[in-house]
Parts: sequence; C-alpha cells; structure tokens
Amino acid sequence: MRFSRCSFVFTAGLAWSSTCLAWGAEGHRLVGYVADAELSPKARIEVRRIMKADSIASVANWMDEVRDTPEGRRMQRWHFITMKACGDLLPSCKNGNCATGRIEWARDVLRTGSSDEALTALRVLVHLTGDVHQPLHAADNGDYGGNGASVTNRMCVEFGATRPSACKLHTYWDSSLVKAALRDQSERDAAATWSASAAKLPSTDSDSAADWAVESNELARQTAYQFEGFACKMKRQSFAADEAYDAVGVATVKQQIVRAGRRLARTLNSVFD
Repeated sequence: MRFSRCSFVFTAGLAWSSTCLAWGAEGHRLVGYVADAELSPKARIEVRRIMKADSIASVANWMDEVRDTPEGRRMQRWHFITMKACGDLLPSCKNGNCATGRIEWARDVLRTGSSDEALTALRVLVHLTGDVHQPLHAADNGDYGGNGASVTNRMCVEFGATRPSACKLHTYWDSSLVKAALRDQSERDAAATWSASAAKLPSTDSDSAADWAVESNELARQTAYQFEGFACKMKRQSFAADEAYDAVGVATVKQQIVRAGRRLARTLNSVFD
C-alpha cells in the first residue's frame, strides 16, 4: 500500500466511499502466513499447484500490486464494503462488487474447478479475506473509512507518516499499528507467535463473509472510532491517540489478522478437502 495513493469513488447513494487498500503489504502477508500453518494437506497441495508458490503470503498483495492497471481499476470497489459507523449498518454491495460479494464469488470459482479463473479467484480470496477484517474497510462515518480523520501520535512518526506526527486514521489502522505490532519480529515468526497466543475460533464461528464484515464494523465502532471528540457523520475530525488507544489498536489488529488467516485456511480446506 502507498499511503498517498488513496482514491475515492461515488457509491449509488452519492456518498463517498474509500478504496484505500487494507493492512498494507505486511498485514496481508501475515494473514497468508497464518493461513499457511492451518491448511490441510490436500488443500496445501491444491493451493500450491494453483499459485505455483510455497506460501499464500506470496500472492496476498496481488490486488494491491495491480491497482494501477485496467484490471486493478476494475476491482477498485472490491476492497471494502460500505456500512455505517453509526446507527443502522445499511450495507451497500451493488451487483456483488464489494469485499463480501467478491469473497463469495472467489469461493464459487474455486469450487467449480474453473482452471482459467482459479489463480485470480485464489488471489482475490486471499486478499479480500484480509481486507474485510480491517475494521475501517467495513465502517464509514462519512469520512471515507477514516481517511477524513487525522491522528496525532508517536506511531505516525515511527511507522510511516507522510506529515510530521500526524497520519490519517485509515493509515494508522492499515499500517502503523501493524508495524508497531511487528517491531523487530519477522512476519513469519510474528504470524506464528500471534496465532499461538490467540484464542481459538469457536466451533460456531461463521463461514459467511457478510458476518465477518459485521464483526469488523462492530470493532470499528468499539475501537477505531472510540476517540475523544468523535461525532457521528462528521467528515473531518482530528485527535491525539494516547497509549491506551495504541494498545487497544495493536491488540485488535493482531486479533483480526489471526482471525483472517484462520478463516481463510478454513475456507480453502472446505473448498479442496
């Protein structure tokens, strides 16, 4: 992800929605490493055959890498689902062109065994499963998924700010928190450590991407948008994130990356076993 390359599109309701790409490269690879460890033997063989690589992490950022191509621009709306951060969710996914709709499309393609589309479907499934677990890719306060809100925080300086001591709220959740969580660990080691310490998903955990998005929306309300001075439908807000906000953010991104990886692995296991 490039922090300055965020773009915006109009939805059918003429409200702006963010197409900034979630998690940044590190976060998407982390999702891939978590998933690698939980693939069944048969799924591992099939996934490696399709992607011609050993690790899911190697294809996790494909949708971001092609963003400036005609194919990437066609997929612009797929990276998020528009849902309100206040009041009723009112999800918007016209013609299935959102993260949840395209996750279901990718599953269906992989199940049908269409070899022509299998690699694209796998890349899309891997990337969008990560995207939909980033809370600000499933919540919008009229601020373009946190792109209208500005955070003043030490981590903006340490981990990728484009302006002194400040960054967009969306960028802070995409990359600053992930980099803070990684510190000096390798991505592969961090994925193993975070996964080992995370609570197991319950046996009743949903396989529905729409349910995952609702969960992310709730987390956005409980964490990302829980700052002093927050107001519903205020497009431009700024705040100073304190250490408590940082700590909650780091814990949340670790949790969501592990959940995304585990759910991705479970999806692939169900497709190929």
